[in-house]
Amino acid sequence: MTKTRERRGAPRVVAKLAMQIAGMDGEASVLTTESINLSAEGLQFQSKIALAPLTKVALTLLLPPFGRRLRRERLVQCQGVIVRAAEIERPRQKRKFELACCFTEISEQDKALVEQYVVWRSMRRIATPRADDVAATNKRRSAAR
Repeated sequence: MTKTRERRGAPRVVAKLAMQIAGMDGEASVLTTESINLSAEGLQFQSKIALAPLTKVALTLLLPPFGRRLRRERLVQCQGVIVRAAEIERPRQKRKFELACCFTEISEQDKALVEQYVVWRSMRRIATPRADDVAATNKRRSAAR
């Protein structure tokens, strides 16, 4: 069995953040969508339109208030490049694409803010038990009685 090497250089968390993508192949159009996951180096999202790998885009993310540091929403603006694009197989439904984007230009302040958000989300995931785990624990307690 061969192991595949993890190519990501930063931790990634599930994050459904409102976002906009502009500058797709020189077009003036703006696509509004939602992220799937996020790291300090990039993000994944779904789109109604296909974007080819190596397409340069301008991104605007809306980070929600989190932790004690950020008490209000914050816009993060950066540049990126599409690194992966795949059509989602959905019979008899409109076409949708899953895209991955690597940040190419992001201010140090915004990158630090995204890193803090990723850490905060990671910690909340560890600290908050999942509903399935709680149900399984309760079943074991009931069976032991």
